[in-house]
Amino acid sequence: MARQSTAKSLSIVIPAYNEEESIGATIERCLAAVESIKGRTSIETVEIIVVSDGSTDRTVQIARSYPGVFVVAYPRNKGYGAAIKLGFSKASGDLLGFLDADGTCDPEWFIDLCNVAIAEGADVVLGSRLHKDSKMPWIRRVGNRMYSVLLSHLATRHISDTASGMRVLRRDSLPRLYPLPDGLHFTPAMSCRAILQDGVTILEVPIPYSERVGRSKLKVLKDGVRFLHSILEIALTYRPLKFFGWTAAFLFFVALCYSLAPIHTYVIRGEIPAHFIYRLIAINAAGLAGVILLTIGVVAERVAEVLNRSSHRRSFMERFLLSVCSTKSMLIAGFFPILGGIALNGGVLVEYLTTAHITYHWYYVSMGSFLVLGGMLLEAMGMFELLLTRILERNGHKHVNAAVDAVSCFADTQASPGRSPGKSSADFFPSMTG
Repeated sequence: MARQSTAKSLSIVIPAYNEEESIGATIERCLAAVESIKGRTSIETVEIIVVSDGSTDRTVQIARSYPGVFVVAYPRNKGYGAAIKLGFSKASGDLLGFLDADGTCDPEWFIDLCNVAIAEGADVVLGSRLHKDSKMPWIRRVGNRMYSVLLSHLATRHISDTASGMRVLRRDSLPRLYPLPDGLHFTPAMSCRAILQDGVTILEVPIPYSERVGRSKLKVLKDGVRFLHSILEIALTYRPLKFFGWTAAFLFFVALCYSLAPIHTYVIRGEIPAHFIYRLIAINAAGLAGVILLTIGVVAERVAEVLNRSSHRRSFMERFLLSVCSTKSMLIAGFFPILGGIALNGGVLVEYLTTAHITYHWYYVSMGSFLVLGGMLLEAMGMFELLLTRILERNGHKHVNAAVDAVSCFADTQASPGRSPGKSSADFFPSMTG
């Protein structure tokens, strides 16, 4: 159950890059919304921070003309995400909100976002622009739907708008959301991390969306690829087995389909004709690639669990694979295909060593090689997982011991009558930065 928040202050960050046409109107709408936010939520103070991301037009001058607005100016363009993170570092609010400077979102909707964040204790509340009344261009709507479907498949939770540029989050949730990228893929990366990170709650509130003022900085193809890369990169950090498992399943399916004709021919005729040789090469390649990806997925899933120090709800198939493909199972299972391959090619090896010729059908060589290579892969991945898990566990124990030592040190200092004034827990536990 989500915990309730006692947030009393809100910081609104507005990242801006050459937005002289719209920055004034956006600031005015934010200033006009301040009293509504304080009157209709438990928020008592609201600050507005404009971060100019290397703007070369009049964006900074216009923003600085509004009293009560804090303006930070990067000398050069560093990226949308970098601007928001800089704004967060300058903010003092319990809740951190941001919206684009292009006028597409109405700051009055911070009321609903803040109320949900406070009442539900959500870590992140985003404004969803994907609804029937949205004025989002169709090409971006299609792209956002695709990212949403992909992310929902990789996770157990669902959000409709992964790239929303208007959201509210709790300040104390930042360490669990960082690191985040500097570019325009900052928002889908945040959505992905919030969905996949255990203990982080992300909720949505439908908001209106209008066409932007001025020319969009978003390049559909280039930034779309970045969005996809960001989602997949973070997903692999938290759910590697799902990604590798489905890819391996597809390769196994291809290998099975390609095997039907040779199997049928062998059953009917008792032999496999020579013209099937290329098909069997493809079967071996797909099958071995499937074994490689599946074992990598299993090992990566266990490593991710140790690194993230958490486990998540898994499907029946994921639980089955992790139980079957344990370190011990892989080491034992790899032994039998190797034995089978050697037994299948035993006569071939003896014949070749004694006569320097091979009269056996090429199918024996192909099948035997597949079994030996598959078994060796299982053995190698089993040993690799064993070694990697031991290293990670040992490092984890070091971190735990360091934390225990820090707690003991702090407790001893607190109890000591000669404790130096002004010393606090912050001296022993430095804050996390992005």
